[in-house]
Amino acid sequence: MSKQVIPIARGRGGKAMAEKTSTDDGALYRAYKFRLDPNQAQKAELMRCVGAARCTFNLLNEYNLQILRNEQEYRRTRAAEGIDYGTINGELKKLGKKDPEYKFLGQAEYEKRYLTPEKQRHEAIAQAIADGADPAIVWPETERFTEPWLHTIARRVLVSGIKNADKAWDNYNKSRMKQRAGARMGVPRRKRKGISHDSFTVDRDPRKDEVGAYGTPYKQGEPEYVRRKAQLKRRSIKTTPTIGDYRHVRLSHLGVIRTHNTTKPLVKAVRAGANVKSYTVSRAANRWYVSILVELTRPSATPTRAQRAAGAVGVDLGVRYLAALSDEQAPQRFARYPSLEFTGDGVPTLANPRWARTAERRLVRLQRALARAQKGSNRRARIVKQIARHHHLVALRRESGLHQVSKRLTTGYTLIGLEDLAVAGMTVSAAGTIEAPGKNVRQKAGLNRSILDAAFSTLRRQLEYKASWYGSRVQIIDRFFASSQTCSACGARAKTKLDLRVRVFECAACGVRIDRDVNAARNICAEAVRMHEAQLAPGTGESLNGRGVADSDTTGSVVLEDGALDASRPAATGGGSP
Repeated sequence: MSKQVIPIARGRGGKAMAEKTSTDDGALYRAYKFRLDPNQAQKAELMRCVGAARCTFNLLNEYNLQILRNEQEYRRTRAAEGIDYGTINGELKKLGKKDPEYKFLGQAEYEKRYLTPEKQRHEAIAQAIADGADPAIVWPETERFTEPWLHTIARRVLVSGIKNADKAWDNYNKSRMKQRAGARMGVPRRKRKGISHDSFTVDRDPRKDEVGAYGTPYKQGEPEYVRRKAQLKRRSIKTTPTIGDYRHVRLSHLGVIRTHNTTKPLVKAVRAGANVKSYTVSRAANRWYVSILVELTRPSATPTRAQRAAGAVGVDLGVRYLAALSDEQAPQRFARYPSLEFTGDGVPTLANPRWARTAERRLVRLQRALARAQKGSNRRARIVKQIARHHHLVALRRESGLHQVSKRLTTGYTLIGLEDLAVAGMTVSAAGTIEAPGKNVRQKAGLNRSILDAAFSTLRRQLEYKASWYGSRVQIIDRFFASSQTCSACGARAKTKLDLRVRVFECAACGVRIDRDVNAARNICAEAVRMHEAQLAPGTGESLNGRGVADSDTTGSVVLEDGALDASRPAATGGGSP
């Protein structure tokens, strides 16, 4: 079952931010992400878990790396003998079936052959040491750790690292066999402590109620469980103590951990029938997060009356403006959302917050201090943590701001036109080569930073998965469509290609004079409507009226017959949560 999920994160103000869902198997998946507030003992346990997952990832990764080295050596030997490439591939395919030195292992097989015996070995040696055996004899000095430890980690955490390694190798093999879109992937690398992303994923046991928020039982034996049990006993109440607020989550073997933000969105989804599947704990800078994945089976939403009245909108992304909209009434429509700042003068252009540039002065001071700090010193380690925290806060502000924009667009219109921008090509360096050095390298580097800071791809991704939540649709326009070179009033093409420095479009045919980005947004809107009408099935009665609105839409219903909350839509958190 393939699914891609983006969690419901939390912004600086505590509002929910959502992550992508997928319906490849007919179900809808959504994740709710919360910032954790663990105590010192819980932090230590979380660090042990991420370290164990990283260790098992490296175990399977190193095993498959050795298989890859064996393959490469075999290829070189046979190629030196004059054997052609196709024959070598056939020989390696046969060897992989009968010779373990040429067979890549996946998660299930590696777990059975190597992880289980290794964990049993650690457990046996630990028991021997507890019975009085000399550690120097039963535990070899070549081991990385000073004592057996693998048996003390929950098996599901160890399996998490193996699963990630298996997925990395599966993606790599598909990429080199040209079965995966995009640029060719490199060989999976070893995860390093302090450099690689710390995370692990635990699948929920469907037989137990061990993952959840309000109403979930406490873990037996933990202090809060004992205290609540005693209170219930004094009241002569025979029941299991459960979480009674919206500031704690139960994470299976890890117990109950406090959260910084409310867990009401997750509780509402579970009450509406959502089924918790797994959770992922991750660390970013000095913060811990948990993303709880749930399965929904509710239908998608239909457009609201306000969406149908607004119709379609074209969105032109850029650096001068974060987004130029084709709807002239957009500043009035979004007037009640102060988080969306328009540039003024009634022009439908969203201001670019320039998140990274706003925080650049602080980062420059930290980088200068880092350059002057002595390597290996405590001061240098402290500055490194400060820089990591600074980058993480900038990323949170960017993500939160884009969530505000994406929600307002998906809840305000029925059809959203968007260009298929080649961000990788737009941010290529202008340095050139030694023989042919580039021009304006510094200026191009600054433009590249501004483009990456605007995060066009992130906004597109958010629009695409939120559209199904709110009954709207996203239409992607070909990147070679001349939106900036065509007059939105008469359709005439400019005689010469407009330079990026020209910010006003003047049509030589009809004389219209309009902002370049707004003109592009209007062209994108018209093209999106045209493409959408062409995609509608003939004979279904569906059509777009003059405002670009579908006359009929049968994608689903928002309100259920029994009056329950439709979990396929984000749960309300009061205020404008994305």
